[in-house]
Amino acid sequence: MDFFEQQEHSRSTSRWLVLWYLVAVALTVASYAALGALLSWPLALAVAALVAGCILWVSAYRMWQFREGGHAVADLLGASFVDAERASPAERKLLNVVDEMAIASGLSVPPVYVIRHEDAVNALVAGYSPNEAVVVVTAGALEKLSRDELLGVMGHEFSHILNGDMALNLRLAALLAGLTWLGDKAEALFFASARAQRAAGDEGSPAAFAALFAAVVAFVGFPGTLAGSAIRAAVSRQRELLADAASVQFTRNADAIAGALDSIAALHARTVVLAASAPGLAHMFFAPAVANWFGFATHPPIDERIRRVHPRFLRAEYRAGRHDPRPEVAVLDGAGNVVKNVRTAPADVMASVGRPTGDHVDFSRRLLESLPARLRQALRSPPEAEQVLFALGGFSEAAGELAALVDTVAGAQAVILAELALPAVKAQPQPRRDRFLAQFASLVERDGRVTLHEFVLLTLLRQRLREGAGAPIATRYRRVEEIADDARALLSLVARVSGDDSAKAFSAGARVLDLAWEAPSESRMLTSRSVSASLERLRLLAPLAKPALLRACVETVMADGRLQVAEAELLRAIAATLDCPVPPVLAAHDPLTFAA
Repeated sequence: MDFFEQQEHSRSTSRWLVLWYLVAVALTVASYAALGALLSWPLALAVAALVAGCILWVSAYRMWQFREGGHAVADLLGASFVDAERASPAERKLLNVVDEMAIASGLSVPPVYVIRHEDAVNALVAGYSPNEAVVVVTAGALEKLSRDELLGVMGHEFSHILNGDMALNLRLAALLAGLTWLGDKAEALFFASARAQRAAGDEGSPAAFAALFAAVVAFVGFPGTLAGSAIRAAVSRQRELLADAASVQFTRNADAIAGALDSIAALHARTVVLAASAPGLAHMFFAPAVANWFGFATHPPIDERIRRVHPRFLRAEYRAGRHDPRPEVAVLDGAGNVVKNVRTAPADVMASVGRPTGDHVDFSRRLLESLPARLRQALRSPPEAEQVLFALGGFSEAAGELAALVDTVAGAQAVILAELALPAVKAQPQPRRDRFLAQFASLVERDGRVTLHEFVLLTLLRQRLREGAGAPIATRYRRVEEIADDARALLSLVARVSGDDSAKAFSAGARVLDLAWEAPSESRMLTSRSVSASLERLRLLAPLAKPALLRACVETVMADGRLQVAEAELLRAIAATLDCPVPPVLAAHDPLTFAA
């Protein structure tokens, strides 16, 4: 399945998840009601109502708790945000790996959290949309995995981002929290009461009766606990195998993900996370995060995962040379682009959506290495990251001394630099983000005209920094035809950018949508405000309706057989609005076209 099919499949799975959940709730309620029926039917009905209310309330509360997406998960696990300015060497290594994967994937660089004082080797990603993800890694993974192995793990986790697994996993965690709540609380009460009873040494103590009561409640609620375990396993096991395979595709290094899995075994590293909230999030982790003595495993066995992802993995040889540096494989020209004797084709661009390859990872690594140390430092500081964004917009008076530094390296990679600067700005409170957006917009509009480059940057900043940016995108339109006027306005703008023969370019894109448009919209109709409003409505399209729109834009810019910097930037902004991550090598296939 491609990126769009994966997104729709995840939504379909979410609908089935609700059905499974309701069936499991019915079974759990019936189990408790049957116990009450032993005494009287009125008691059975009262117990059923009480149990159902508890389950639904806890699920609703956890759903509310997850409204902030990945940040809420990080808080539940007790993870600490990694500030690049105060990061340790191991944390800087992780930040660099995450930057590489984000650039290669065409995603916004996610905030990184570390569960400190956690010796387990594990990691997860969480969030509701690809560009609002959060990465959480244990301290044990930082200490025990090599850089290549971390890259393999991050490739696995970024696959979850691109395949739409994150939102599904959050909904699963919220729903199952209610389903297993009574059983979990009863189990905790049983062990606490048993310890108290042993300490008292009196079999008739209140603690002994509490332990007996808890044991009965836990036993009767066992169907709910078992159903929750089964649902987690059904949703997560196959997706873990798919994410392992995608990691190889992203990194072009099967030893990276296989080595990370093997190192867990070779180092006898624990993967069980001790945080109190970890059991409810077990299906989201890279490796098994809980040690259950019953139920269904959330992850396939490590040996099976290694065999699936790398059938010829030489375990002994890998362990012998585990920390040897790997040679570089990409060749870049002076502009920082991967050198390729190929022309970009529309089909290649569409195939790259949500599917970064080893070339993309190599490109991102070299790009990061080419950035001056002073600029890398500025990208991690909120005030200076804002200055970098001002510099990218051409507003040197607001950028200060960083303007000259940004001018020397931006070139065709301005959008990528903007993505690298955004995490620091996003880390600030929403009022501060709003003030920055307002200031940037006022600078864009002060001369009464908006250039294409300014429009692209402003569109990107609004998508990433506005309030509620991490919330799931609602589906309001199933077909492009429902908002045909907005699609025509967008395609008309793309055609105006593509060259002198805008009518020919527009026709090439219009044929994809088959909406019988004869000519593009008039230029006077394509204002910054109107096009932005059209993009806002177009982002509410269903996942499987977006490929045709994006393909139409690609066909429009490629009508003359060339892809220019302005066209590539506009495509990236459109793709970002539609939540369709386009890898950066889209702008690097033809080094001559994109020379500085």
